[in-house]
Amino acid sequence: MLRFVLPVATLTTPAFADTTGYGHMMDWGYGYGYGMMFGPILWLIVLGLIVAGVIWFVRRLDHGAQTDQKSNALSELDMRLARGEIDADDYAARRKLLEG
Repeated sequence: MLRFVLPVATLTTPAFADTTGYGHMMDWGYGYGYGMMFGPILWLIVLGLIVAGVIWFVRRLDHGAQTDQKSNALSELDMRLARGEIDADDYAARRKLLEG
């Protein structure tokens, strides 16, 4: 009998702790009701900030890759001019196109 009563009594003690008969949410104890009203809005703001941070981070990584690609293209263009594969006019036109 004790094996049954002890777990049941342990599980029901939080229900007996409230002497007024109402739960803590019923007596406006959570920020006088404003917490329940603005809680979802707060979570949407937090979620929006997380998404904005991820987008900013990915764009920053992507921007660095584009800068490296441009410098690689310009160095390749310099090497082609040095090897004599293109003339100075063609070099100037392509460089202007790459620098955009």
